[in-house]
Amino acid sequence: MSLNYKPLWILLAKKGLKKTDVIDMAGLTTNVMAQMGKDKPITFKNLEKVCKALDCTPNDVFSFDDFYE
Repeated sequence: MSLNYKPLWILLAKKGLKKTDVIDMAGLTTNVMAQMGKDKPITFKNLEKVCKALDCTPNDVFSFDDFYE
């Protein structure tokens, strides 16, 4: 399984927001946003901050890609 934040980037585009807007709204560090940009895991606490700031659910923030070889 591979983690990705494509749903978040789509949500931001729909809302006309930038990554820096989310950093400010959710009180995140730039490092957390950089991790998300690289499809790396973040803590549940930071996920909660993003969800509250954007009034969304975790399903709106990330998804898993299944790769079967």
